[in-house]
Amino acid sequence: MPHDRPPLELHGTPDGAALALRRGTVPGRIERVDVLDGPAVVSTTTFTPPVDGAAADADLRLTPWRRRPAAPTVVVHYRRHQPESRVPAPSARSSFRLDPDQIGDRPMTQATPDGTAADTQGPDLISAFFDFGTSRAVCGVFDLRRVTSSEAALPATGVERAKGLLPVQLFGAGNSTDPVREIESRTVGIPRVRGAAWREIFATAPLDVHHLSHTEPRSSDLVVTGDSVDFAGDATGARVRGVKRHLADLDTVVPGTVFQGRELFPRIYRRFAEVVAAELELPRAIGSLSVTFPTKLPPDKREDLLKILRPLADKVEMHIDEAVAAAGFSMMKRFGADFLLGVEAFTLHSRCPEGPRAWESPEDWAEARAWHENLLVLDLGGGTFDCALIKVVVVDATPAAAGRSSGRFYKLQPQVLASGGRLNVGGDRLTAELFTLLRGKFDILPGDTRFRGVEQAAPRRELFHALWEAAEAVKRQGLGSSAPKAVRVTVPTPDGSAPLPGDVTFVWPADTDGLTPVRPTTTEVTVTADELADRVRDLVAEVVWLAGGIARGGLEVTQGTGESVDRVLLSGGSMHSAVLRRGIEDALRRRFESDLLAPTFEVEFDAEFAKTGTAVGGVYLEAVADLSPDADDAEIVPELLRGISYLDVDASRLHVNLAADFHLRLTPREVDPVPLFRRGQPLEPEPGGHARAEGLATYSMRAVFAVYRLDVAMAELSPSDDALWATTLMHREEADQLAAVGVHARFEINEEERLTLLLCKGDPGWQLEGPLVEAVDEHDGLVMPPERDGEPARLRYTLRRDVYQVGVGFREREPLAFAGDPVPPGGLLLHVPSRRITLYWEVPDAEVPDPEYAEPVEQDARRTYGTLAHVPQGQVWVSLDETGGLRFHRKRPERRKKTRFMDLIDADPGWVFEEEMKSGLTYDESKDPFSGTF
Repeated sequence: MPHDRPPLELHGTPDGAALALRRGTVPGRIERVDVLDGPAVVSTTTFTPPVDGAAADADLRLTPWRRRPAAPTVVVHYRRHQPESRVPAPSARSSFRLDPDQIGDRPMTQATPDGTAADTQGPDLISAFFDFGTSRAVCGVFDLRRVTSSEAALPATGVERAKGLLPVQLFGAGNSTDPVREIESRTVGIPRVRGAAWREIFATAPLDVHHLSHTEPRSSDLVVTGDSVDFAGDATGARVRGVKRHLADLDTVVPGTVFQGRELFPRIYRRFAEVVAAELELPRAIGSLSVTFPTKLPPDKREDLLKILRPLADKVEMHIDEAVAAAGFSMMKRFGADFLLGVEAFTLHSRCPEGPRAWESPEDWAEARAWHENLLVLDLGGGTFDCALIKVVVVDATPAAAGRSSGRFYKLQPQVLASGGRLNVGGDRLTAELFTLLRGKFDILPGDTRFRGVEQAAPRRELFHALWEAAEAVKRQGLGSSAPKAVRVTVPTPDGSAPLPGDVTFVWPADTDGLTPVRPTTTEVTVTADELADRVRDLVAEVVWLAGGIARGGLEVTQGTGESVDRVLLSGGSMHSAVLRRGIEDALRRRFESDLLAPTFEVEFDAEFAKTGTAVGGVYLEAVADLSPDADDAEIVPELLRGISYLDVDASRLHVNLAADFHLRLTPREVDPVPLFRRGQPLEPEPGGHARAEGLATYSMRAVFAVYRLDVAMAELSPSDDALWATTLMHREEADQLAAVGVHARFEINEEERLTLLLCKGDPGWQLEGPLVEAVDEHDGLVMPPERDGEPARLRYTLRRDVYQVGVGFREREPLAFAGDPVPPGGLLLHVPSRRITLYWEVPDAEVPDPEYAEPVEQDARRTYGTLAHVPQGQVWVSLDETGGLRFHRKRPERRKKTRFMDLIDADPGWVFEEEMKSGLTYDESKDPFSGTF
């Protein structure tokens, strides 16, 4: 969204109409304009050639003009500028309502938690989202001090622009203390002017409107002096680079320092908080911190880091990963400053739940209450690559009591369909290859730049960093344009000529008592365009291999609706390379074609926020979620009826679907081709924001349980891909003893992708406590007793959550349990977040039970439905014991657990042993150019 977007003006004339669009109101080439009066079309005008509305003001003549609309809506059809793409952008639409009563309230203008205006100057009302990258450290800041409960608290820049737009007589002399009342009272009977004024106010820069900013990006290179840690640029001294890679193992000493990771990272983040507070002129450090991690970092590694960071502030959290945060920044810009107009513009070119867009299936789209786009985020930083396919969903959650009010209550529900990442893949990999190339061209021996564990290592370290800086400069200059270009590198000499413009200077370190390697005889080399292209090609191939696999696997979740990726978001500092961006786009379109996916996606890249957008997007999502009211709040309906719109962020769906496949290793050389859990598999949400899924397959006992997490399908794995995710070990003799008495293994996974190993004797049982439910009487009982000793009881009927009647027939959800399912000794536990439990009888012959509460249907004669019990509010679990006793639970009951796995030998069936598996991803030092061994 442009920072200086002027208004839209519509003027009727006797022979037509004129539409004035100031530069940037529509970010693309305008092909058609429709003017609507409610649902009726007043005018449709096509422009050939298209009019560029992004680069200059557009004065458009609309014909024909049937009548002056009473409630006009202007719909502009355009194609975005895509200078980074080689294919035309698909058609997009923007919708503008000109009735000022349809304009919503300013977003995120809420009261502080205690209901008072936030005028404190302290840091308690400021939250920060820290993104400590491999090359730069950035921070997104949300300033709650600027959020007040007063409707007069409008963005000052927007008010000034509104004053400049309106005729002078509409404003009194001097600055108004209440611009809201001023504008409303002085524009009575002039809706066009009032609407233009409000759009000016709402169209301020997104960061300003949403109380967001980012602090000055800092190099993540460190300077360690004694016990203190600072950032290069804020302090001078020997640089320590690439420390983010050591998040995978906090117990090792980070090269170039005397600290283990668990000692170093608290110092880094504490210093980061201090410099951010100093930049904001706060009296003390920020009290609310959120941090980001590489997607590939396992959950227990994240938890280890959070434990050591939590003493730094009152609240230290991590809920939103980097790829989702980048998507949040994209959505903030697209929604703009006005939620009502922004969401409508989003829905006009988004998909309805069935998959088609408005122009593909108008009837399905018009009946929808939810719309979505599939956004593929490629976040390529200095040392890590993160990729995620995100289904960005906007739901109209307006309460029924508000009817079709002019104000709407929307929910933004980003959902991760698939994700993955790579450590040691990023811009530094290109630099490392250019480093090796330059080292060879200058005839520098490999050992001359290796300083790990070498006596008198300082000169070698200086040479390494000097050559690394030269390789970085070659990368920036050679790959910054649309095609690779040759770069000359020169070593200055006392009697040499001055370097030419465009040359990269390789400054040879000063000789220290003969410890620095002998200066090269060659003082000038050239890195050719072909050599640069060769280095880019391999990185592009790996990025696209992973991104293509994630896209295809994630879209399988859409269950054959024919969807594809709608938008590709390129993020991260390394994406500043135009050569890299173009290579990724071209290769990704080819990959999509080979996978039978539509290669028509739009490309989005914001050079200004390529790195900082992640931090800003993360803090935006968190701030909107924190401040948005509940749709069920009694005060919301009157606000909606007044025309105020709200946007809430529902982050609970970020982990509801698994983002990868998980496979069990069967032998040292064989991995089970059938996943334990597969990408797209839904997790059952539970109270408190948690979710989990239990695998139903059982596995024989073994001494080593190792699980692999695969970002792409197993057939696409490269031989060198290390996907080990979680392990559990025991002695072989113990495993054999457990197997001899019938113990087997199952697995459970939660929203953080933590795996729990369940060793079971029979089916897992539950500790079922609490009063029985008074259900509708069922004459024969819900459970059939065992026919023979040693057999389990069995469920007599099929159970469902709800059965909805829709016209003739019924819409049936997937059953909770089927008739004939065994009821284990510890009982049967079902997840049931619904209004009622419905019985479903199905018998093999025409003899159908006919209880008085049954609901006969004109369907198969063997089917009858009946309500068994209504589910109490807030209780999401139902259990059924061996005798047919029914109970509801607010929390999932505890399993019948043993504290030691060997206790299962003498246990009755139904008992289990649980153990959370240890994540096994290790740090590969050989891929780290800053380890001193490169």
